Amino acid sequence: MSSTLRRSFVWTAITALFLDQLTKILVYGITGGLEGGAPIPLIGNLLKISYTTNPRGVFGVPFGPRFMHFLLPGLGAILVLFFGLRTKSNWLGSAYGLILGGALGNLTDRVRLGYVIDFIDFELRSIRFRWFTFNLADAFIVVGVIMILIHEIIAGVKNRQRKLKEVAQNEATGLSGQQLNHPD
Repeated sequence: MSSTLRRSFVWTAITALFLDQLTKILVYGITGGLEGGAPIPLIGNLLKISYTTNPRGVFGVPFGPRFMHFLLPGLGAILVLFFGLRTKSNWLGSAYGLILGGALGNLTDRVRLGYVIDFIDFELRSIRFRWFTFNLADAFIVVGVIMILIHEIIAGVKNRQRKLKEVAQNEATGLSGQQLNHPD
């Protein structure tokens, strides 16, 4: 991996971690750390700040003994670090950086506080839909995964187009698949 690619991965991870922790500190200061207090509207009832803590796992669902809440995210961060340092794409480097920064942001909360601070409250009252309260770390992880999926879809389409072009060129030159595989 070139130093430019490594820098995009590392700086994206550092920036994501910093922004996650900064917003949690700001929200704690604004709300006084009062869980269940009155939500602060940002965009009417659509988007609000609602301070809450999550001592459990993803979406508040527990996934085993307490040590697993440290072990699984830690192993996940190591795996993302491995892929992030091996990528040959700025796009993927940034995606892995967002995922790593988000994972480290929530892991930092767990180590420091014993729980994760969540505060972004999204609700569509007209259709009675309310998403789980989340934080920037969660958003960074989701955006990073979406970026990887987009990359893989585009790469798959390009690969399919390349193969179709090769087949068309081979048919134009009169070579069959049998002749290409066995030139003698």
